[in-house]
Amino acid sequence: MSNKKDDAYLFVVEWFDPMPQLKRQYLMKYFHEQHMVEMIDLKSKKLFLKKSVCPPEITKEEFVVGGKVLLYSRLLDIVDYGDLKTREKLHEQVEKFIVVMTPDLYAKWGSILSTLNKSFHLLNISTAYIDQRKADDICDLLTLSSKNSALFSDGICLVALMSGIGGFQSVKGLSIDLGFFCSTTMEQSEILHELLLHPRRSSTATFDNCTCALVKPHAVKRRLVGPIMEHIISQGYEISAVSMIHFDRTEAAEFLEVYKDVVPEYSDHCKQFCSGPSIAFEVRAEEAVHIFRQTAGPWDSEMAKELRPDTIRGQYGEDKIRNALHCTDLPTDGVSECKYCFELVAPM
Repeated sequence: MSNKKDDAYLFVVEWFDPMPQLKRQYLMKYFHEQHMVEMIDLKSKKLFLKKSVCPPEITKEEFVVGGKVLLYSRLLDIVDYGDLKTREKLHEQVEKFIVVMTPDLYAKWGSILSTLNKSFHLLNISTAYIDQRKADDICDLLTLSSKNSALFSDGICLVALMSGIGGFQSVKGLSIDLGFFCSTTMEQSEILHELLLHPRRSSTATFDNCTCALVKPHAVKRRLVGPIMEHIISQGYEISAVSMIHFDRTEAAEFLEVYKDVVPEYSDHCKQFCSGPSIAFEVRAEEAVHIFRQTAGPWDSEMAKELRPDTIRGQYGEDKIRNALHCTDLPTDGVSECKYCFELVAPM
């Protein structure tokens, strides 16, 4: 295209249509300079969405193969590049890599993630049990000494899929400084993804003495997952499970149903939950629900900033809807909310 402002990246995207239970494919044109999109139905070759401005909550970093984007109430999977030009521009620049933080680094999980997320885009994250056999396989794959095998299998690991320009080379130096392990080739990334982040992976959730904490989509996009995790760990809580999930409208309404006749902004909260990926934490402590509510702070972030500025919502919230974090409100709901996030909603 001759006009630089009209230059677009092309992606193949899929949307699962719930009525006929079919996956529909589209060619998405993303006009990165203008932050606008256009979509063509690949089957009919007809215009599906005319050139439109992206909703303000969508960021440029979300347009990456393997990612998801919520566009006008449709959750789209970006499954491939739409043309050779886009592939050449993006595929060689943006590299995906897997980071594994071992149990001995638990106190630093949040700070390590904060450092990584400043330069790289977080695509997925989960805790994982790594048995001895998998640990040995990982050491072989990453050409590590067999002595490191015990580090992987001695508890729960935190695994993250990230992407960025020059990812492999950039993250290599950070891994040496911060002590985590990471893939340094595409082949290693693909094998580790299958081993540790497969959608059918087992959850590490305990459903015991727990509360549910959800980093909301707006906070994920603002790259606040690391700082919030760091805050939780520094307060002495045990984070026993982590998963990235994406609520659809039905799931958001079900999860927040207890607040339907209590919170005036119920529908706005549902919309926020559907606006992008959330990060679910199972947080454990004695009287976890009651104690963690104090750590989270008042529901209204403006009130939190005034009265409890040291809380999570006081530091990272923006308003009543974008208050950074959902946490279980009733002591009887701690286990059920964790089960909803770690058993009923499919992980990404």
